[in-house]
Amino acid sequence: MQQQPMIKQTIIFAFLIAYMLTFVARAMAYVEQPVARQGVIDLRAVNWDEQQSVSLNGEWTFYWNQLQTPATIREQAPSAQSSYKQVPSTWKDGAVIYQSYPNHGYATYRLLLQLREEDVHKRFAIYMPSVATAYQLWINGELMEKNGVVGTSREQMVPKNYTKLIPFQSDRSQVELVVQVSNFVQRKGGLWESITLGPVEEIMLERDTKVLYESLIASCLFLMGIYHFVLYLARKREKSSLYFSGMSIGISIRLLFLGETLAVRYFPQIPWEIGVKLEYLCASACMMFLSLFVHSQYPLEFNRTIRNWLIKLGSVLVLFVTVTPAWIFTEAILIKEIYLLLCYCYVLYVYVHAVIRKRHGSLLNGFGLMLLFVASINEILFYANLSTFENGVAFSVLVFLFTQMINLSMAFARSFDQVERLSEELRKTNESLEQKVQQRTQALEGKNKELQMMQESRRRLLSNIAHELGTPLTSIQGFIKAMIDGVVKPNDPKYLNILYEKTIYLHQIIKDLFELSKIESRQIHFHFQPIPLISYFHNLYEKHLLDMEKKDLHFVWELGTRIVPDDRLCIIADPLRVEQVVVNLLTNAQRYTPTGGTISLRIDSELGPDGTGRAFVEVRDTGLGIDAENLPFIFERFFKVSDARKARAGGGVGLGLTISKEIIQYHQGDIWVESTLGAGSTFSFSLPVKRMQTTTEPIEEGRVR
Repeated sequence: MQQQPMIKQTIIFAFLIAYMLTFVARAMAYVEQPVARQGVIDLRAVNWDEQQSVSLNGEWTFYWNQLQTPATIREQAPSAQSSYKQVPSTWKDGAVIYQSYPNHGYATYRLLLQLREEDVHKRFAIYMPSVATAYQLWINGELMEKNGVVGTSREQMVPKNYTKLIPFQSDRSQVELVVQVSNFVQRKGGLWESITLGPVEEIMLERDTKVLYESLIASCLFLMGIYHFVLYLARKREKSSLYFSGMSIGISIRLLFLGETLAVRYFPQIPWEIGVKLEYLCASACMMFLSLFVHSQYPLEFNRTIRNWLIKLGSVLVLFVTVTPAWIFTEAILIKEIYLLLCYCYVLYVYVHAVIRKRHGSLLNGFGLMLLFVASINEILFYANLSTFENGVAFSVLVFLFTQMINLSMAFARSFDQVERLSEELRKTNESLEQKVQQRTQALEGKNKELQMMQESRRRLLSNIAHELGTPLTSIQGFIKAMIDGVVKPNDPKYLNILYEKTIYLHQIIKDLFELSKIESRQIHFHFQPIPLISYFHNLYEKHLLDMEKKDLHFVWELGTRIVPDDRLCIIADPLRVEQVVVNLLTNAQRYTPTGGTISLRIDSELGPDGTGRAFVEVRDTGLGIDAENLPFIFERFFKVSDARKARAGGGVGLGLTISKEIIQYHQGDIWVESTLGAGSTFSFSLPVKRMQTTTEPIEEGRVR
């Protein structure tokens, strides 16, 4: 971005130098040339080896309303009707020095060329520019060329107007040129452009250079127009490309009917009237396209109302040129020039405001328009016969349109960069969305599976509840019915004790279900606090030691090899809930361990360099063990191992391990079991552990999350 101003300045400087060199070259090429005096031009001082060409400007003998031939001129004595006329000029010019004539009429021009003796028999050529609007040329009495048909009225003449190169070779030192001219079809008549004489090779080179110059500019403009029209077809929202295309193509067509009139040269069958109409139509249409184009570039600086009026005025001019003949609309050229001047001035005003407001590309555009404005003023002066430099607008138009093309290309490049950036962002967004959708899908699938599992679990829960509650209730109902029927004595202590145990069993089921329901519904408050790891679990060991001994079981306390005895080693937990887990595991171990068996409570830990890690608690027994196929289901609700009948104290309700699992998970821990059938089981759980600075660090109490 920092190089962009430098690039613009370089382009501006290059165009400025190129434009200055064009005029400097023309100025350097200008040398003092001979001028015709009273129908004679002395070329004896011209060295054709050093000078390429000479303009036959000056006073030509002039015969108004006479179509003289070399023969008739020689036969008659000098006529009082002859006079002199400045060439180049129109018939209407020269009211002060030379007589002024109407632009509609006919006349004959005559000029004598005086050559050096050594130039006799050299091959020369005359370059005839546009002549308004039909002519015949004689050289030394021989009819050498004609353009159109010369006539004495509009009905008799046939207009034709394009440049020609006429080679000749003189056998004497004095060369006579006679030109008949007629014009009844446009606003100006006569030899209004310079006629050039020079060696045939030089004149051909000069003609070919002009043809190449105009062909190159017209081709460039046309290709620029086609290119931007294709851009418009690819992106129809960008109207500026369409306006630029119309302007480029219109100017390229107009250039074909100016200067060398290449269109008529290559296609002589084109009627003169059509060519002139196209020239005028393209000028007005291009100005409308210019207004639309500049408005599309700088809508804030270009007033919409003024734009609409410029379009309306241009449309009126187009319609006027279309429906009227050339001898009418060419007379109204002043209106067209005023319209063009107004458009140029306002567009220049818009560019100045755009430059002041630092709009993008306004400086480069303004420079191109300034060159075009100067060249257009020159063209207006040329058509008003106040300038002799024709078609300088061609190069200026090319420069101007090239600056516009640069800005359009840069705009398209910025748009393309933005599209690429947005596409990349869109691609990343799509990838992110795909990942999110995939993650959400996986999450939903997981949730769906979880819901299905929960639904299945609830179904089994209800089935198990019905089964677990149904068995003691059936027994209670049976004993009560037996008492009512007199089969059993109503106050028999044996049966009353059985009924009492059944009610205790029911109470335990209801209590466990209520506990599990509160955990799952997150209604339990956990009171987290730092608990010294070793002393806390050792106290639990001592609390259950007597009960184990009463049941003839060996209860062993163990410390792992990795644990470091330190009262600052704490777990952050709810002591009552952790004790509930340990009691559940010890109760299960007692139930399935035969008399004389061993139950051990083992504590171990792993600490990292930062003083945090995991504590491991194991309850190992030498009981019946669990079949491997039952291990995956050991923590499910109401699950009982198939060997539960062998338990020394009878089976439980199957909810203790489920409740223990929920409590450990809410402490951010894990619980698992390892067992071998007939060799005992080991139930283990882990909890986060931390070496505290003090055992009185505050721990926030909270609800289960």
